[in-house]
Amino acid sequence: MTVVPLTSASLSPPPPQVDFPVDWRATGDALTDLPSWVGAECDRGANLVSVSVPVQSCVGEQLAQIAFQAFSEALNTLGAPATRVWAFLPSITAHDSHGLNRYMQMNIGRTQAYAAARWPLPFMPAGTCVGHAGDLLVVHALALPGAVRSIENPRQRPAWQYSSKFGPSAPPFTRAVLSQHLLLASGTAAVVGEDVVHPHDVQAQWQETLSHFATLRSLAQARGQWRSVQIYVRDHCDLSTVARLAQQEFADGVERILHAPLCRQALLVEVEAVADV
Repeated sequence: MTVVPLTSASLSPPPPQVDFPVDWRATGDALTDLPSWVGAECDRGANLVSVSVPVQSCVGEQLAQIAFQAFSEALNTLGAPATRVWAFLPSITAHDSHGLNRYMQMNIGRTQAYAAARWPLPFMPAGTCVGHAGDLLVVHALALPGAVRSIENPRQRPAWQYSSKFGPSAPPFTRAVLSQHLLLASGTAAVVGEDVVHPHDVQAQWQETLSHFATLRSLAQARGQWRSVQIYVRDHCDLSTVARLAQQEFADGVERILHAPLCRQALLVEVEAVADV
């Protein structure tokens, strides 16, 4: 297991990415895995810890236990409650055991780690969890200084209250977190209630995702536009379509468009971003 606490000096904005890396791999290096706003928040005093551990050959309870260890290490090294967490898991939707897939197994360990965190979480952190082509479970955990609060989207069931059809442990994340100066949107996709909508239509899923972003921004009363947009696209054939739609919606606010598996087979696109309050 590799643990990397980062300071503001160690994280600078990545260059804009205009191509689409096939078989994208999370490296465990926040500079290459995360959008640039994270470095700016480290300059403001945020703490960031990265943990990576090989899990490609892990199955069942072993995967859940290693996930528990990885998330625990990240959370307990932060020195403060986590505000925003990213996880990148190999073969994320592959069948695992006991009727569960790998994402469900990871959520068992993640939920246990959140419950046992050294600094108790006042609410579920904002989160992103997608697949990647590497063999590491990569966890990045960020703690923002100052007052923060969670925001849930009334059009979506809180993820941490999902029904058991999504596994014995619901995904522990909130839809967005609001700090004193920034709105942080979790990885957001075409889920209404707790179910995927428009399962075969990437443009319709994109519009549904934008609707969720508008709702979050309205609830937070954020004045700034969405920026540092990082987009994950399931199918390579949809990359150019999503790039065109993203340019129309966010223009220069898009930093990365990555080809990556998502946490449900029916999801085609997932978007994360921040907006100034």
